[in-house]
Amino acid sequence: MRYLSPKHTVLEVGCGHAVHTILYAKRVHSICGLDVANSLIKLARQRADLASTRNADFVTASVLDIPKLFPAQSFECVISQRCLINLADWKHQKEAILKIHEMLKPRGLFLVTEGFVEELQNLNRVRQTVELPEIKTVSYNRNLLHREFDPFVAKYFAVEAVHDYGFYLFLSRVYHPLVVAPEQPKHDSILNEIASRLSSIVSAAGMRQFSYNLFYVLRKK
Repeated sequence: MRYLSPKHTVLEVGCGHAVHTILYAKRVHSICGLDVANSLIKLARQRADLASTRNADFVTASVLDIPKLFPAQSFECVISQRCLINLADWKHQKEAILKIHEMLKPRGLFLVTEGFVEELQNLNRVRQTVELPEIKTVSYNRNLLHREFDPFVAKYFAVEAVHDYGFYLFLSRVYHPLVVAPEQPKHDSILNEIASRLSSIVSAAGMRQFSYNLFYVLRKK
């Protein structure tokens, strides 16, 4: 949220049912949420109406279609929250990144939170050590590889920051299931809430290696 400005026109790709879009709308001039699932876009519009959000619009489309929908350099900011990983392969993920780059105005921001292979492997090694089952990637996700993603985005964007959720993910994916075993951990557990609160106030150096979601702040070159 702190990267958003009241002057920003924003595109959110893969907005889903707009839980986050409504929050972003409070901080920006206007926002357009895009999702490939029309059922989710219908829910997004309902949510925006209930929240009396007047500066949000919603479109049913794929991220790969955005040049057909908007002129080049239409947005100061594009947000992707686990959207790219839903594309089938690296070829299509690269294509989406290039099209997002085209949509951004000069020096525009690409705020991208996506899943990564290497950090998930690190976390799974710890889980294996304490006899927890492997966290598997669902069939419709293709997590990013640093050896592909990092050098590619560096051609088109300056990396201003990379934020991680390693401390939270370690507590919620290792500590939490060990505490409640043999019961299954629940996402809405008080333990996850505590982990989230602690992660916002504790500087946990060295935990990035377990953050299989990473938040890149990219500035268009």
